[in-house]
Amino acid sequence: MKSTILALLALLVILVGCGGSPTRSGVVFVGDSIFGRLVENKTFTDAGYVNGGMFGYRTDQILALMPDILSGQQVCHGLAGNNEFPLTCESVPPPKTIVVFAGWNNMFQGMPGKAPLDDLKGIVQQAKLRGVNVVICTVYAYDSGHPAPWMVPTGNAPVTFYDMWRDPLNEGIRAMPGVSIVDLSGVFAAESLYTIDGVHPTDAGNEAMLNAIMQKL
Repeated sequence: MKSTILALLALLVILVGCGGSPTRSGVVFVGDSIFGRLVENKTFTDAGYVNGGMFGYRTDQILALMPDILSGQQVCHGLAGNNEFPLTCESVPPPKTIVVFAGWNNMFQGMPGKAPLDDLKGIVQQAKLRGVNVVICTVYAYDSGHPAPWMVPTGNAPVTFYDMWRDPLNEGIRAMPGVSIVDLSGVFAAESLYTIDGVHPTDAGNEAMLNAIMQKL
């Protein structure tokens, strides 16, 4: 009888190790399409990270999702009506760590609502109340080597127009207590091969971004 039980336990271990049961890293990436596109990255998927990248979302919209994300009740990814990255939601174990990158869409959409830094502080506060670790990324500069006119809100303004919002936002992020900071501003600086359109990372950009983040996990 004892040998039968041991054999069954051994079989269970084998099945779990071979994919009989999915494993989770306990890490949820929370943000917009910068993180959302990571579902195509092998380093990301092999690590078992959960993708909570919502395409086009501002910091205030992401803040509103936090109760469901932190409970694991519903983590959503993608964009409704998008064929390449369709909106999907899943229930996951409550995360031990969240990685946050957000702010670009506030700038592209004319900064509606509260300042994005206030929203990010709200995200951190909610996570801390649940005992969840927070890794938060600075917002790297728009790469002027890949101009995209639709992203310029004032017609002919230079892409550095966004720095009037981005620089104070990053200063506030770096001053946040009790969180781990990933300075993506430094990672992407002068690296024109790291984005496809000035904002969204290429494969090389994603790898560099993930390498910097994983050092904090």
